[in-house]
Amino acid sequence: MNRKLFVALATALLGAISIPQAYAAGGLYLGAGVGQSTIQDNSNGVSIDASDTAYKAFVGYRFNIIPIIDLAVEGGYTDFGKPTQSNLSFKLHGYDAAGLLIFPIGPIDLYGKVGMLSWTASGGGSSSGTDPFYGVGAGFNIWKIGVRAEYERYQIKDTDKVQMYSLSALFMF
Repeated sequence: MNRKLFVALATALLGAISIPQAYAAGGLYLGAGVGQSTIQDNSNGVSIDASDTAYKAFVGYRFNIIPIIDLAVEGGYTDFGKPTQSNLSFKLHGYDAAGLLIFPIGPIDLYGKVGMLSWTASGGGSSSGTDPFYGVGAGFNIWKIGVRAEYERYQIKDTDKVQMYSLSALFMF
């Protein structure tokens, strides 16, 4: 094998081995995001299939105690906007708590998320409740700054489908 090629491969391999330690920082983090929420409902004589801009803020703590995966807990607030269709609007917002299972691959995180949302809704009446949600996402971290894209699906009582696509930025302490 060519000596230059061997040195290049060895350097790349050593660099790849050290990447997870440099990027998979455990500890406290804060974040905020923006995205698009979609609400679909065909019950109670009401039919809505509308989208709006959604906002979220969250705080979490990441544990990197297992070599291959990281775990995190997260709490936050989400405002799903006010999707409107034919003079019918649906306002939904709430606080959530979730657990994350993270697979760090160098500076990239792939993760799954499951939790509960305590929500309040208005539009043709007011209601509230606590229901489960789940999601998947991917993140990119450089030292203490991260960006992530995620999809979340909410099982809100008396609605057919509530989902959100978002892009968030976070800062790790």
